[in-house]
Amino acid sequence: MKNEQGAAGDSAIDSKPQPETSVVRGRRGKRRTSQASTSGSPLRFFLCKPESNGVPLLEQELGSESEAMLESLKTGRNYFVISEWKGSADLSKKTPQIRKESVPAKKFS
Repeated sequence: MKNEQGAAGDSAIDSKPQPETSVVRGRRGKRRTSQASTSGSPLRFFLCKPESNGVPLLEQELGSESEAMLESLKTGRNYFVISEWKGSADLSKKTPQIRKESVPAKKFS
Protein backbone atom coordinates (compact mmCIF):
# COMPACT_ATOMS: atom_id res chain seq x y z
CA MET A 1 0.00 0.00 0.00
CA LYS A 2 2.84 2.40 0.67
CA ASN A 3 4.05 1.96 -2.88
CA GLU A 4 0.63 2.83 -4.28
CA GLN A 5 0.38 5.98 -2.15
CA GLY A 6 3.90 7.02 -3.11
CA ALA A 7 3.08 6.60 -6.77
CA ALA A 8 -0.18 8.51 -6.37
CA GLY A 9 1.64 11.29 -4.53
CA ASP A 10 4.23 11.52 -7.28
CA SER A 11 1.59 11.82 -10.00
CA ALA A 12 -0.11 14.66 -8.12
CA ILE A 13 3.19 16.53 -7.97
CA ASP A 14 3.87 15.90 -11.65
CA SER A 15 0.49 17.29 -12.69
CA LYS A 16 1.35 20.75 -11.34
CA PRO A 17 2.74 23.16 -13.89
CA GLN A 18 6.50 23.19 -13.73
CA PRO A 19 8.57 26.32 -14.31
CA GLU A 20 10.09 26.49 -17.75
CA THR A 21 13.62 25.15 -17.56
CA SER A 22 14.52 25.19 -21.24
CA VAL A 23 15.88 28.72 -21.14
CA VAL A 24 18.72 29.08 -23.58
CA ARG A 25 21.83 30.22 -21.81
CA GLY A 26 25.13 31.44 -23.11
CA ARG A 27 27.80 29.02 -24.16
CA ARG A 28 29.05 27.40 -21.01
CA GLY A 29 32.55 26.13 -20.68
CA LYS A 30 33.93 28.12 -23.59
CA ARG A 31 37.07 29.98 -22.69
CA ARG A 32 37.63 33.54 -23.72
CA THR A 33 40.22 33.71 -26.43
CA SER A 34 43.13 36.08 -26.48
CA GLN A 35 41.82 37.88 -29.57
CA ALA A 36 38.72 40.03 -29.80
CA SER A 37 36.21 37.74 -31.47
CA THR A 38 34.07 40.05 -33.57
CA SER A 39 36.52 42.72 -34.61
CA GLY A 40 39.78 40.95 -35.18
CA SER A 41 41.50 43.53 -33.01
CA PRO A 42 44.30 41.94 -30.99
CA LEU A 43 44.19 42.22 -27.23
CA ARG A 44 47.28 43.16 -25.26
CA PHE A 45 48.01 42.18 -21.67
CA PHE A 46 49.92 44.31 -19.17
CA LEU A 47 50.86 43.84 -15.54
CA CYS A 48 49.97 46.79 -13.32
CA LYS A 49 52.70 48.70 -11.46
CA PRO A 50 52.60 48.07 -7.72
CA GLU A 51 52.34 51.77 -6.79
CA SER A 52 49.39 52.49 -9.12
CA ASN A 53 46.82 53.33 -6.35
CA GLY A 54 43.84 52.80 -8.66
CA VAL A 55 45.36 54.65 -11.62
CA PRO A 56 46.10 52.31 -14.54
CA LEU A 57 49.90 52.37 -14.77
CA LEU A 58 51.19 49.73 -17.15
CA GLU A 59 54.45 47.99 -16.45
CA GLN A 60 55.27 44.72 -18.21
CA GLU A 61 53.55 43.51 -21.37
CA LEU A 62 52.82 39.80 -21.50
CA GLY A 63 52.18 37.60 -24.52
CA SER A 64 48.88 35.99 -23.54
CA GLU A 65 46.12 36.17 -20.97
CA SER A 66 47.27 32.94 -19.33
CA GLU A 67 50.73 34.44 -18.78
CA ALA A 68 49.14 37.59 -17.36
CA MET A 69 46.95 35.56 -15.00
CA LEU A 70 49.93 33.55 -13.76
CA GLU A 71 52.05 36.65 -13.16
CA SER A 72 49.11 38.29 -11.41
CA LEU A 73 48.79 35.26 -9.15
CA LYS A 74 52.54 35.13 -8.41
CA THR A 75 52.96 38.84 -7.71
CA GLY A 76 49.55 39.72 -6.30
CA ARG A 77 49.17 42.57 -8.79
CA ASN A 78 46.34 43.25 -11.23
CA TYR A 79 46.64 42.97 -14.98
CA PHE A 80 45.02 44.97 -17.76
CA VAL A 81 43.56 43.79 -21.06
CA ILE A 82 43.76 46.47 -23.73
CA SER A 83 42.50 46.63 -27.29
CA GLU A 84 43.79 49.40 -29.52
CA TRP A 85 41.56 51.35 -31.94
CA LYS A 86 41.68 54.49 -34.03
CA GLY A 87 38.89 56.59 -35.45
CA SER A 88 38.44 56.92 -39.19
CA ALA A 89 36.07 58.99 -41.31
CA ASP A 90 34.00 57.43 -44.10
CA LEU A 91 33.25 60.23 -46.56
CA SER A 92 32.11 58.00 -49.42
CA LYS A 93 28.39 58.56 -48.77
CA LYS A 94 26.26 61.66 -48.56
CA THR A 95 26.41 61.69 -44.77
CA PRO A 96 29.92 61.29 -43.32
CA GLN A 97 30.30 58.51 -40.78
CA ILE A 98 32.88 57.96 -38.11
CA ARG A 99 34.03 54.38 -37.72
CA LYS A 100 36.53 52.57 -35.57
CA GLU A 101 39.46 50.62 -36.99
CA SER A 102 41.58 48.15 -35.10
CA VAL A 103 45.26 48.88 -34.96
CA PRO A 104 47.42 45.97 -36.13
CA ALA A 105 49.30 44.05 -33.46
CA LYS A 106 52.79 45.23 -32.66
CA LYS A 107 55.51 42.92 -31.48
CA PHE A 108 56.24 43.37 -27.81
CA SER A 109 59.69 43.14 -26.32
